Amino acid sequence: MNPFLNPKISLSFLKNYITDPGRIERFSPQQLEKYRNHALKKILTYASSVPLYQKKYEETHINIQSIKTTNEITKLPFITKQNLRDYYPDGIIPKHYNKKNGHVVSTGGTSGKSVSIYTDFPTILRALGPPLAQMHYFHLNLRKIRAAHIGNFNRYRIDGVTQEHFFPHLKHFYQLNNTLNLDVNEPIKTLMERLNTFKPDLIISYPTVFQHLAFLKKKGLGEHVNPSLMQVGGSILDEYTRSYVEDAFSCPLLNIYLSVESQACIAFECREHNWHIHSDFFYVEAIDQHNNIVAPGERGRIVITRLFGQGTPIIRYTGMEDLITLSDNETCTCGLHSPIFKKPVEGRMQANIVLPNGTVFPCGAFCFIEPILNDLKTFKIKQYQVIQKKINEIDILLVIDEDLRNIGAPVEEIISRIKKIYQEKTCPDVTISVYEVDEIKTDPQSNKPTPIVVTHVSQEEGYKQLSKV
Repeated sequence: MNPFLNPKISLSFLKNYITDPGRIERFSPQQLEKYRNHALKKILTYASSVPLYQKKYEETHINIQSIKTTNEITKLPFITKQNLRDYYPDGIIPKHYNKKNGHVVSTGGTSGKSVSIYTDFPTILRALGPPLAQMHYFHLNLRKIRAAHIGNFNRYRIDGVTQEHFFPHLKHFYQLNNTLNLDVNEPIKTLMERLNTFKPDLIISYPTVFQHLAFLKKKGLGEHVNPSLMQVGGSILDEYTRSYVEDAFSCPLLNIYLSVESQACIAFECREHNWHIHSDFFYVEAIDQHNNIVAPGERGRIVITRLFGQGTPIIRYTGMEDLITLSDNETCTCGLHSPIFKKPVEGRMQANIVLPNGTVFPCGAFCFIEPILNDLKTFKIKQYQVIQKKINEIDILLVIDEDLRNIGAPVEEIISRIKKIYQEKTCPDVTISVYEVDEIKTDPQSNKPTPIVVTHVSQEEGYKQLSKV
């Protein structure tokens, strides 16, 4: 049965379809705050019938009726990844929740701690709000735009659940032939061929996928792959990859930030390269290692509250573990009124590069190759990866574009300069090795393209190292 036959669902969708786009442009900060306060009270009422939240609020003697504004949200206890795991399945949904109408979605579990939560049709429908707002900002017509998404469509992944249980019901509102969902595990040439036939206006995928597509584009493939916008998520986008891809496709490559738990895009990068939070859908906080709120401008671990949806509510959730820096009422010249990240999202705590001298680099801040290649005016490196094998041992893998090998700066010079800058940025106790490789393989754990920076130093070992300094 098509859920849109339910008037409550269809009317709600139409209302949100009209009102969601542009809210963070047309609302003042005061109007946004009023909207968020109303949304928070609704989601807290919903959570009051969920055993996990009932238990947490009883233990901390919290009366949710007393929480009137987002300024009071700090009175609520945190919800951890382990809490969701411990209470799954029945304890993370309301007692009256009909599981037949719900779907289980799971995180990738690259840290060995996969989390599963419930979503449903109304929640997925509501999650369209942030991308609708982004299309409105970029002046893309939802009914006409041809959008291609290269993602992970395995069972229990949010992309797969959305494709199977949501998209088939949209045909009355949206031309489905304007959407192309491609599995990231398809051969890259096959992906380019299908994109070339589809002729997308918008492409969404992972950084590594874009880099491979850009390589093929530079070789003359994908004649009709000429998007007006590309958006990247799921991993850190380094500046070399951005410049490499933008040079190939002659259009912007901008970040989006989302997760399985959020169910939707939490933030996106505007034309001015600021990361705007969808503050009408999420309330975002940052905490230190002792779970204390950090001041604006200070780096901390993200805490999110999802202000919409059913299934499993997400309120003051700490399990994403990404590092962020919130701005202090900083404004952007692009016209959006939402809060922004003062710095880009820096990746997860367990991905930090910890060195013997106590220096800590978030993975996104450990990419030093772009300035070298920019100085040398070359795109000779097709792909690269930085691997911290041990606390004092780092390997850098380079995939060279063979057609450019003998053009411009010698490969040997590039390797020498890369080794030198990483030695300068680390310390004498760290051994830096740079190797040429034929390919950089997909991460077998997550089934996603492998990240640019990888560390095999455990978080516990990193903290132990820091305690010695």
